[in-house]
Amino acid sequence: MITVLSYVGILSGFLVFTTVTYLGLLKIKLI
Repeated sequence: MITVLSYVGILSGFLVFTTVTYLGLLKIKLI
């Protein structure tokens, strides 16, 4: 159970990091 929770946490964290990086690159491209 702990392994599944940690895996989900890492996956969600990676998704958030990717989204923030993508939005940051989008802002740089627009500016």
